[in-house]
Amino acid sequence: MSIAQLELEDLTEIIAKHEGLRLDMYLDTVGVPTIGYGHNLQTPISETAAKQILKDDISIAVQELDDRMDWWRDLPYKAQVVLASMVFNMGWPRFSQFKKLRAALEDRDFTKAALEMEDSLWYNQVKSRGVELKQMMLECNDE
Repeated sequence: MSIAQLELEDLTEIIAKHEGLRLDMYLDTVGVPTIGYGHNLQTPISETAAKQILKDDISIAVQELDDRMDWWRDLPYKAQVVLASMVFNMGWPRFSQFKKLRAALEDRDFTKAALEMEDSLWYNQVKSRGVELKQMMLECNDE
């Protein structure tokens, strides 16, 4: 059987076995930054791989919200999108410092929540993202 005939699943299984799985970045035996099953981080990834990583990272952000703000799922859809986007962007530790934003959301005061977003270093750092997310938050008043 030639490599061309070798099943991709079989090849994946044996390479995964030999490489081993590392979920954190490490330097391989010749000093190349590597992750996963021997993926060289100096080599570009496919768009498909990038989208899968994005989906995984979004799932992590959503889980952070589920674990720490069980009431967030009761907010209007656009507010949920805004919160998930913010946690994705900055991570829970930084987002958790937005105490006034979270209080405004608990009170269902979406205008105040939008103003709290705008009144932050994050808002100035993210430029158009902040403007768009603030607008989405304001639109929650119409829902």
